[in-house]
Amino acid sequence: MLAVLLIIGGLIPLIHAEDFPPSLLSVEDKVITGQFFDSLMLRLPSCFYAGQSVDLEYLNCDTNQSYIQSNVFTVPSCGSRSDPKGSTVLSRNMGYQLMNLKNGTQYKITYKIGNLSSSSVIATTRTAANYNDINLSFSGRSAAMLVITVLLSVAMFILLISIITSVFVSPTEQ
Repeated sequence: MLAVLLIIGGLIPLIHAEDFPPSLLSVEDKVITGQFFDSLMLRLPSCFYAGQSVDLEYLNCDTNQSYIQSNVFTVPSCGSRSDPKGSTVLSRNMGYQLMNLKNGTQYKITYKIGNLSSSSVIATTRTAANYNDINLSFSGRSAAMLVITVLLSVAMFILLISIITSVFVSPTEQ
């Protein structure tokens, strides 16, 4: 009998783990992407846990460095609320943005509510291009434009001087 209770007790956290598996927000959530260069947008746990504080654990898969953030947010309720004027306002908290991550890095993320842990999700931040690797093409165009501008300015100066001298040198009719 004790063995059965231990087995059932071991399965209960696994049953609750599927209640709030973390995942990235996606197009179905009306979000373009859940991945950014230095952050990830995670879906909130189920409103079954409304009012409870959530801890977040994540592991940098490249360096095997683990991070724990305590009390990052409180799970919001799912219902609508009233504003002071009496009309009903629907509020929908979509997700939590995990920030200050490294770009192009894979993370393993887990929610913790009390002594319950969610299943893990593996997400990767987007890779940012190095600005030194950007091909500028036609890099000599600036020098060519500078030469053309100087030549046109000198030509305009010569034309202006010749117009002024032609006014003073031209014969006057008397």
